[in-house]
Amino acid sequence: MSNKFKLSVLIFIALLVLILAIFAPYKSRLSNLDFYVSESNSNYQFEVNEKLFFLLNDTSLVEGRKVVWHMGNGDSIVKPGNIDYKYRKEGKYLVSIKINDKFTVSKKIGVVSLPKLSPRDSLVTLHGVDEGYVGEELVFFTEGKGINTWYWEFGETGTVDAYEEQVIYRYSKPGDYRVRLQTNTLKYPIFHNIRILPRFEKVEELEKIDSLGVVQNDIRKRLQAIADSKVTDRGTFYKNLNYIKNNYTCNQAEDILVIVNGGRYNDFFSYCQGLHYLENKKRSKIIINKVEIDTIKCFKRLNVTQSLLR
Repeated sequence: MSNKFKLSVLIFIALLVLILAIFAPYKSRLSNLDFYVSESNSNYQFEVNEKLFFLLNDTSLVEGRKVVWHMGNGDSIVKPGNIDYKYRKEGKYLVSIKINDKFTVSKKIGVVSLPKLSPRDSLVTLHGVDEGYVGEELVFFTEGKGINTWYWEFGETGTVDAYEEQVIYRYSKPGDYRVRLQTNTLKYPIFHNIRILPRFEKVEELEKIDSLGVVQNDIRKRLQAIADSKVTDRGTFYKNLNYIKNNYTCNQAEDILVIVNGGRYNDFFSYCQGLHYLENKKRSKIIINKVEIDTIKCFKRLNVTQSLLR
């Protein structure tokens, strides 16, 4: 009786080892599974009625498996591979891919509804000072409906100097200048005259710590690290995301409005996900050129100027 019991125990252990040997590699391989979302109009945001592409990092991991995509709004798609989908309403959605009814990978995305543009003859107003000094930070901004493209020329370089809705510019020489602005809503450019006076103080010899500039550059470097990291490198993504969140947002990152290139709006988390997942990293590279925040601590508005290299 004792020998039979020992034999039964040995058989049970052998079966258990066999089961673990079969399923352990499967679970180990699936732990590497991830997906990212790509949009079709290359404007760095997910929009209502835009075709979005949900792409697996390795389709071989799901071959021969039951795969169900859950879109976060009640819709499901049964397909063992990449899919495309259009959301009909704006909002935040938890997208999940489920393998064999057991293993799940999830990701949150934000879908926005863009306002319809006003007619092209909308009135545009250019605001700026009439007089300033060499080296002084002068602020220029516009008002008008439907504007999403700005081309600023400040009359000093002979070329386009800036592309944002609000611009800070420093003149290097005294004189009379004509500021030129062209937008997507204007048939002809508008102008603003400004006189720049010499500054006699040797400001170049006075060095001061620009605390706001230091913070903005730190945030820019963190966003660049997110953009440069591989799609599968979630460690770098969360490390830099949490660094910005913990150091500069007072843990209220969900309330931050991100404005990209002066005209595209995102919440902070969706923007960072877009930097990390949207672009095909083999064919293009996002450059974070400039970052501006509204306040040095607990900022609520983040202006990002970025460009795409292909």
